[in-house]
Formats: sequence, structure tokens, C-alpha cells
Amino acid sequence: MGTGRLPRDFLVGAVLLAFCAGTYWVSLGIAEAPAALAQNVQPATFPRLVLAIIAALTVLMMALGFRRVEPARRTPKLVMLMTVALMIAFVTAFGTLGSLAAMMLFCLVMPVVWGERLSAKLVVYALTFPLTVYLIFDVGLGVYFPPGVIENLIDSII
Repeated sequence: MGTGRLPRDFLVGAVLLAFCAGTYWVSLGIAEAPAALAQNVQPATFPRLVLAIIAALTVLMMALGFRRVEPARRTPKLVMLMTVALMIAFVTAFGTLGSLAAMMLFCLVMPVVWGERLSAKLVVYALTFPLTVYLIFDVGLGVYFPPGVIENLIDSII
């Protein structure tokens, strides 16, 4: 670095860590479920686990940022803006189409946005990965996903 300035990732990391801390504090208000209703995991456990992973990856990003010098950019790259738009669309699709259909669309479109060519391998991945996640969590572990188009079809088959 040599200029005495903090790496660009440091400020972004600080904001992410503040978000994680605030969200963790909010999760302290989540009431514990009775053992019979907890589905083997308390309601606050999953969000806290996700926050811990985000915080750990953020700290790693910040640490790695000290090792490289990168020129400042004036505007974000188009792929970053498209990724943000896709994530917002995913959250919307999650509520309207259901978790499985939203994950499948996300797994298909996100690699294409990042420059991957649409191929048979990508389609297989986009179908099998979300289905595997759904089967492990919903069917195997009994974790509730709000039903959508595909989940209703699967439930009618199973």
C-alpha cells in the first residue's frame, strides 16, 4: 500500500461487520421455541450461523485486502450492479414462486451474469443443486420452506 490509506475492502468490511453485529443483536430477541416445535434447531440458530459465516468471510476479505494494492474505481462494474439486481429479484421470486423455483432460477442466471456460457452442465447444476438442498432440509431435516409452485408438485408426488 505505502500511501497510508486503508484498502477499499476495509470500509466495506466494516459496514458488513456492523450489519452482522446489529442483526445478531436483533436475533437476541427471537423467542425460543418449545422443544416439540423447534425442529431440532431453535429459530435463532440458523440466522446466527449465517451471520457468523458472513462475519468470518468479511474478516478474511479485510485481511486479504491489506496484501494487495488495487487502483480505486470511480463506478461499480456492470456485473456488480447486475448481481445486486439479481439478488433483489431472487428475494422477490422466493416470496412469489417459492424457494425451490427461486433457487433454480438463481443458480441458472447468476453464472450467466458472471460470464459462464449456458450449457447442459449449467442446467443440470441449476436443477440438481436446489433440489438437493430442498430434499436435505425440507424432507430430511424437516425444515419448513414456504411452498411454491415446485414444492407443491413435489409434495403431491411424495
